[in-house]
Amino acid sequence: MKFTKKTLLQNASLAWPMTCNAILMQSVTIIDLLLIASLGESQVAAFGIAGAIVSFIIGIQFAIANGTQLVLSRAVGAGDKNNIGLVMTSGWVINIGFSLLALFTLFLFNAPLIENITHDALVASEAKSYVSISLLLLLFSSASQVIVVYFNSTKKTRIPLYGFMIEIPCNVICSFILIYGIWGAPELGLAGAAWGSVIAIVIRFAYLSYRLYKEKYHGYVTGLFILSKKSVIEHIQEVVPIVANFIVLLTGLLLFQILFAQLPVASYAAITLVLPWIKIVSMFANTWAQASTIIVSQYIGKNEHQKIAPFVDQSLLVTRIIAVFILLIFYIFSELAPLIYSNLSSETLTALATIAPIYIVLPLIRTNNMFCGNMIRAMGESYLIVRVNIITQWIIALPLCALMIYLEAPLYVVFGIILLDEILKFQPFRRTLKSCLGKYKGDEKA
Repeated sequence: MKFTKKTLLQNASLAWPMTCNAILMQSVTIIDLLLIASLGESQVAAFGIAGAIVSFIIGIQFAIANGTQLVLSRAVGAGDKNNIGLVMTSGWVINIGFSLLALFTLFLFNAPLIENITHDALVASEAKSYVSISLLLLLFSSASQVIVVYFNSTKKTRIPLYGFMIEIPCNVICSFILIYGIWGAPELGLAGAAWGSVIAIVIRFAYLSYRLYKEKYHGYVTGLFILSKKSVIEHIQEVVPIVANFIVLLTGLLLFQILFAQLPVASYAAITLVLPWIKIVSMFANTWAQASTIIVSQYIGKNEHQKIAPFVDQSLLVTRIIAVFILLIFYIFSELAPLIYSNLSSETLTALATIAPIYIVLPLIRTNNMFCGNMIRAMGESYLIVRVNIITQWIIALPLCALMIYLEAPLYVVFGIILLDEILKFQPFRRTLKSCLGKYKGDEKA
C-alpha cells in the first residue's frame, strides 16, 4: 500500500476543526457546571438530571445529522447543487420533526419523569425549570445541526468551528450575568445557565444561517426549502439504523455505569475518573473517522469507486497511528494519576493502577472498530453495525458484567469486559468492511 501525502492532508484539513468542535461541545457542560457549582449541591444535582435529559435528545439530533451528512456528502460528490438543497430540506424536516415531538413529550411529561428520578423537592423544581427553558435550546440545536453538516460535507469545517468560538464566550458571559444577576440583570440561579445557553445558541444559529445565505447567494446550493418525498424517504432509510445504533450504545453505556456503581466505592470512583478521559481522547480517532466518511461518501456520489479501497486502507493506517498516540497519552496519564488525584484515598489510587493496563490497551481495538463502523455506515450497511452491537454488548458483555459483579470478581475482570466487548466486535467489523470494499473493487473490474 502506497501512502500519499494527499490522503493525510485532505483528511486532516477536515478532521482538526471537527475535533475542536467536539472538544468545545464537551467544554460547554464543564463551563456550566463550574458556573453553577457555587449555588449549592441541590442546583448541581438538578443540573445533572436536567443535563442528562437534554444531552440525550441532542445526542439523537446528532445521530440524525450524521445520516444527513452521509446523504449530503454523496450529493456534494455528485455536484448536484439542487439535490444538495433538497437533502438539506429533508434533513430539517426529519431533525426538526423529531425535535418537535421530543419537545412536546418533554412539555407534557418532564415533571413526572424528573419526580421519579429524584424525591428532593428543590432539586426537582430546579431541574424542571432548566428543562423547560432548554426546550428552545433543543429547537435551535436541531436547526443548526443541518447547517453544520452541510459545511462539513462541503469540506468547509472551519465555519462550524467559528460558530462554536462565537457561541462559547457568549454562553459564559450571558450565563454568568443571569445566574448571579450582574449589571442589573435578574438573578435566576440555575435557570440563568439555561437562558445563557439558549441566547448563545441563537447567536450561533444566526451566524450559521448568514453563512448559509452567502452560500446560496453565490450559487453553491439551490433547491432549499423544496420538499422531495424521495429525498425524505432516502433520509429516513439512512437515519433509522444510525439512531438505533446510538440508542443501543448509549443505553448500554448507562447500564454499564449502573452496574459499575454496585462495586465498592473506591473501585467505582476509579472507573468514574477514567471514563471521561476515554471519551474525550477518543474524539481524535472519531473525528478522523468522520472526516473519512465524508470523503468516501463523496467518492460514492462521484461514482469514483476505484478510489475508495486505497483511500480506506491509507486512512486506516493513520487511525492505527492515532491509536498508538492515544495509548501513549493513557500510559502517561496512568503514571501521573497519583499526582493529578493526590487527594484520593490509597484504595482508589490502587484501583486506578489495577485497571490501567486495560484502558491503556483499549484504544488499539476501539479506534479500529470506530473507524470500521463509520466506513461501513458510509457504504450503506448501517444495520449490520446495530446487529453486531446488540449481540456483543447486550447479549454478551452486559450480562457477563452483571455476573462478574455478583460473583465479586476482581476489578480488572469487571472493567475488562469493556475491552472484551471491543474485541468481540473486531472481527465482525473487519470482515464486514472487507466485504463492503470488495463490492466496490468488483464495480471497478466491471
